[in-house]
Amino acid sequence: MRSSLPVSLIFFVVTAAVFVLQAIPFTGIFLMFALAMFWSVFLINAGMIGVAFEVATGRVARWWILLPLIFYGSYLATTVHDHIALRSLSSVYDAANARVAIPFEATRQSLAFSNDDQSGAWLTQNYALPVAYSANSNFPQGYLSHRMMDATTCAKVATPASRAAFVHTFGFHDGDTVDGMKMESRFCALSMPEQPSLPLVSVSRREEKISEKGLPVTRVTTTVTMPGGNHFRLLGGVAKPLSWIPMPMMGCWLNDARSSWDCEAQFWRNESTPVISGNTRYYRDLRVLQRRCHGTQVTRTSR
Repeated sequence: MRSSLPVSLIFFVVTAAVFVLQAIPFTGIFLMFALAMFWSVFLINAGMIGVAFEVATGRVARWWILLPLIFYGSYLATTVHDHIALRSLSSVYDAANARVAIPFEATRQSLAFSNDDQSGAWLTQNYALPVAYSANSNFPQGYLSHRMMDATTCAKVATPASRAAFVHTFGFHDGDTVDGMKMESRFCALSMPEQPSLPLVSVSRREEKISEKGLPVTRVTTTVTMPGGNHFRLLGGVAKPLSWIPMPMMGCWLNDARSSWDCEAQFWRNESTPVISGNTRYYRDLRVLQRRCHGTQVTRTSR
């Protein structure tokens, strides 16, 4: 005997009830720590699959199959649209960057980053760049220098007197994924207050939140300013395409910045997906910068 309603609809009722409880700060704070915002991923998908199963077994009318078909069909169409938009944007950015040739000479000029104390160190570790700088107004010199040094020198530098003068050494890893990272034991990163002695090539970054055909994108424009005043611009950034598997999340959390209890319902997106093409997950923008500066990449064996 056919039922008028699928039993699997109970999953949606539970989802709604959990969301309401999350919206109440008293109960929501406990559910937040229980990761209740992720429960809807299982509950909603279980409900959709359950409805399809009940239709297949003849328990409910066939027209109920429209519910999972519309849900998964529309989600798939939107996801495909996101990835097409990402691929199109990647082609545009790659073509624009390929037209840029930055006349930087490491032996005659100093590369300095504004409001960025990470990029310079990474470049000295992964490219044949002897030194890079980052602007820092906390020191009279106005800059911190970043170099890669051998482990023996690092051990000599790591003294209380050096640390008091803000001369620091750090270890660093090779690899692009967490499970593939290896600590570099032969070298270290050295930073210290130092004013560039060569003509300055300034690098600045500007981030913008944009929407590319509905795809959320954080566009990063890297501007390189030469000593003579010429400007070169490179495009990059990250996008947030939908994941291929529907992951609807519904949850609430404490927003410290606004001192409010905020709730949101949305599909999980693959955040920090690089826009420009490449084989690595991270630092693609920096790799493009160094390639356009005609830099030579080094590997762990050639370092």
